[in-house]
Amino acid sequence: MPKCKISKCLLIMLCLFVNGNVFALTWEELKVKIEKKYAGFSDEVKDMEILMKTESKDMKEMAPSEIKMFSKGDKFRMEMEMNMPEGAGMPAEMGGMKNIIIFDGKDLWTVNKLTGKQKLPSDANVGTKNQLSWWEDLPEKGKIIGSEKIGDRDCYIVETWDKEDKDNKIKGWIEKNTLLLIKMQSESSKNKTFTVINSNFQKVKGWELPYTTEIFTGGDLMTKTTITDFSINKDLSDELFDADKISSDMKGVPGMPDMKNMMKNFKPGQ
Repeated sequence: MPKCKISKCLLIMLCLFVNGNVFALTWEELKVKIEKKYAGFSDEVKDMEILMKTESKDMKEMAPSEIKMFSKGDKFRMEMEMNMPEGAGMPAEMGGMKNIIIFDGKDLWTVNKLTGKQKLPSDANVGTKNQLSWWEDLPEKGKIIGSEKIGDRDCYIVETWDKEDKDNKIKGWIEKNTLLLIKMQSESSKNKTFTVINSNFQKVKGWELPYTTEIFTGGDLMTKTTITDFSINKDLSDELFDADKISSDMKGVPGMPDMKNMMKNFKPGQ
């Protein structure tokens, strides 16, 4: 065999060997590394108070400009000042409305001065955990399917599956050196793509957390959220996460439909 052909064969074999071993690390092993890295987070960060500003493309009429979040253990509270659009069943003179969402460790609640306190279904599209703590609920099954650079960050591409919807594939881009979640993407059986990109990482008590999060549907940027203030270990009261402790002016207006019915006929952009 000519020398040049031997060299090409060796080069091909070398490439195959390298490619076959780049992802020798399994998802199970990577999962253990991530959990080990963040094992001390909940011990050092007892509670969090976060102020964020938001920009929304598709729901400008009602999207809150600021969101305040509180987190303590597995409890969660989010406060938003919202402008309800025409067609949502609101009185015409109604201006901004403060809406509070609480996860008390067991149930998810929404509280506002029109509908009062209402329990939300367990599958409601509202996070019950601080999304900064993404590592707390890593899926058991997954696989590393490749690598890609996002900016100057070299990432593993991990593919997992939604626990509730097996047709919904979820991909995560996890930086190899830091184990930070840089990007997450889900694609449902209806071929709808939902993408979250984290950036502007800053250290909070030694932990790097994203201060900017962009959410895309398809290729369009829908929402951008930026943290403007971040406080930890303020010894937050447990009453913050008790929907029954909210002031009497949030008891609701008699005869008002519930939140589900108010928003039933509203379509973004109408």
